[in-house]
Amino acid sequence: MDIFNTIKERRSIRKYQEREIPEDVLREILEHALWAPSGVNRQNWQIYVLKGRPREELVQVIAQAGKYMKPRLDKLLPEKTVNITLQFFKNLGGAPVLLLVYIPKAIYNNGPEIDSIEKHKIKHERLNNLLSASALIQNILLLAKARGLGTCWMTGPKHVEDQINDFMKINDQELVSIIPIGYPDQNPPAPPRKGEKIHWIGF
Repeated sequence: MDIFNTIKERRSIRKYQEREIPEDVLREILEHALWAPSGVNRQNWQIYVLKGRPREELVQVIAQAGKYMKPRLDKLLPEKTVNITLQFFKNLGGAPVLLLVYIPKAIYNNGPEIDSIEKHKIKHERLNNLLSASALIQNILLLAKARGLGTCWMTGPKHVEDQINDFMKINDQELVSIIPIGYPDQNPPAPPRKGEKIHWIGF
């Protein structure tokens, strides 16, 4: 599958087959994903790969995010879609593996001794790390698609990030995303692109 088709045919998958991912396939995807660009080539990211009992226990923690998300979802989506979304958070579609992407935690000191330049440095460092992690995540999604796997880029679990970090025993990193990965058991239609997003200047 060429890169153009991979990009256009990738979908967010919310239902997975009861089928294990061969470890060599998973390693291939993740090792190639690490070739993503990163700010100042810091490669300031970590990937945690969970399956089996740790995966099952973490899903129970993630499921708690649903109650925090529901009020916002009710405003944005039809009731049926809200219910489907909340159900997905309860079991993550049965995906056999979860990927957690982390970046270093930005430490903010809001005391009077910190000046605007220092504040900018901290914010810029965090933004740099987030953008770099996003490039890594996009690589994961596309490489998974190229290997016949499905994924879903999730930020909703950030609602219970403290609980997730307690479970993971992580206190010096920030969770960027959780990505269920597995063989898809659905083929969602392509959502339409929204409006004119490309602006040509000087052509």
